[in-house]
Amino acid sequence: MDDTKRGYYAGEAAEVTGIPYRTLDHWARTGLVTPSISEARGAGRSRLYSFTDLVALRIARELREKGISIRSLKEVVKRLRTISLENPLAGPHLLVIGKDVAIVKSPSEIESILLKPGQLYLTPGLIFDLRKPMAEVRSNIIKLRVA
Repeated sequence: MDDTKRGYYAGEAAEVTGIPYRTLDHWARTGLVTPSISEARGAGRSRLYSFTDLVALRIARELREKGISIRSLKEVVKRLRTISLENPLAGPHLLVIGKDVAIVKSPSEIESILLKPGQLYLTPGLIFDLRKPMAEVRSNIIKLRVA
């Protein structure tokens, strides 16, 4: 089965992304990263996350570790959901510049997400390559299947 097409329960999502289950639950309840396949509404219902949700969670975790606030993470996640993650080799990079996060569309086009949404600028910073968390999520999914 294609790992990008199946759904992942919250426990699997926690294991794959390295986010504690309680944090995952909190983020879902507060709307930071909600599961796009199925939310836990009512008794007996489980959250079901897509591959893209797992990547968004993994990126949110890393950005949070780099000091980006939860409020800012909501904006970054919302923006990430508007871009395609189907081809990570051709996909964008994230650039962390102080308290801003920007999308690097090309070497000459960097767009602010947080401080001045939509504004283009070029400032040196830390480029956050989306390929790494996507590869780690895929690797952890394989480990999950083997276990």
